[in-house]
Amino acid sequence: MAESPMELFRCPACGKVVSLSADAERVCGECGYEFGKPVAITPRGEGHRQADPGGGMVQRDVATTRSSKEWARPAPTPREGSIAGPEPKSFIAPSRPQPPADQVNLRRPAKKRGVNPTRLLLHLGGWSILLMVIAIGVKFRMGKTDSESTRGGTKHSESDASMEEGMQRFLVQELPSVRATLLSYLAEASWVGRAQFVSNSSDVAPKMQRYYRSSRMWSLSPGSSLTPMSANVIRVPGGNPIVETVFQVESHREAQGEPYLREVVFVRERNRWKIDWEAMVRHAPQSWSLFYADVAGSDQPAEFRLFARKIMTRIQEGTPVMVLKFYQLREDLEEMWKQDTPPVVVARDSDNGRLFHEIFQRDPSRSRPGDPRLWHRDPQNLRRVRVQLRWKTGKDDERYLVVDKVLAGNWLSGVAGERVFQERSNSVRGYSEKEEKRPNLGADEAE
Repeated sequence: MAESPMELFRCPACGKVVSLSADAERVCGECGYEFGKPVAITPRGEGHRQADPGGGMVQRDVATTRSSKEWARPAPTPREGSIAGPEPKSFIAPSRPQPPADQVNLRRPAKKRGVNPTRLLLHLGGWSILLMVIAIGVKFRMGKTDSESTRGGTKHSESDASMEEGMQRFLVQELPSVRATLLSYLAEASWVGRAQFVSNSSDVAPKMQRYYRSSRMWSLSPGSSLTPMSANVIRVPGGNPIVETVFQVESHREAQGEPYLREVVFVRERNRWKIDWEAMVRHAPQSWSLFYADVAGSDQPAEFRLFARKIMTRIQEGTPVMVLKFYQLREDLEEMWKQDTPPVVVARDSDNGRLFHEIFQRDPSRSRPGDPRLWHRDPQNLRRVRVQLRWKTGKDDERYLVVDKVLAGNWLSGVAGERVFQERSNSVRGYSEKEEKRPNLGADEAE
């Protein structure tokens, strides 16, 4: 006997969903509300009737075919627990349309391989041992380098301290003789009398004669004191030592001016101390102001003792260059800065450019016993140099100043000053080469 079709009703009074057979009384079992027209639900297949559009329910894709095993539960309503009483077993939940069998891609889950604990431990143990060996090797290497550096630094410091102590003893012994030489020089009223107290007097005397035609001689007023403020010994390879001194001159009389400092360098000759006259007066064979103004219009080189200042570095025609300016020392620094000197371009990779780079890279904190130290007193960003400069004529008859040769990074005279500079340049160059050979750890040099 065929089963009666089921009818679903939603009670507008209490909101319950009630399923009733076609021959049952259409009354809500919860509140007694009488339902109107039913919404018929029929099984799928032939003779399928559509729900009446005017009914109170919208037909879902729900069938009343009984499963061979069990009845499926209805889909949950919007409000949980709103259907009272036992769950109806007159219909099954809709199922999604299944694709054809030939389009279904069934993948069997991959079989998991079992993990071999022994193999895993051996693998991890091997990596651990390798990392430990690397760490121990790096630590040993760093410790060895640090110990070597410490030992080297200790020996270096001990050597410097011993050398400094010896130089101090030497200065204590020789400073009275040095001061006596300077007092004897200043006691002479003419350059002829003073020439006997200067180093290399046979060559310097003619220079003194030309120089004092337009320059005043340094003299002490009566009642003035001459006090050494600092002194240093310069080691000269294959030569006698040089003593750098800074004397303070002070007058004890009123209206005699403020105390001032004067640099004097002494050279040992025939067991006597002689004055480096060219370094003391910063001698130049020509007038600096006339030369940088190009008054003579000559292309001949001229030698000067000047301050060099690096204005900038740039790329010119694909080549790195330094732009420099030169100043002659003045007692009043404001007067020195007023010198309207032309800029000079020097190729960074040229011989002169490398020497200038080393001079500008000098650091007073790196000075060792036996190195020149008077340049420590130079104004900031200025370095004393002894150079040959010349004027050249370019395109459209344009005149420009060039560096012919860098003679020394000091104001000492002749071969001694150049020899000291060459030795210091070689040591600085060797230090720079060592720095360049070190591995790059992310720090770039900036000029």
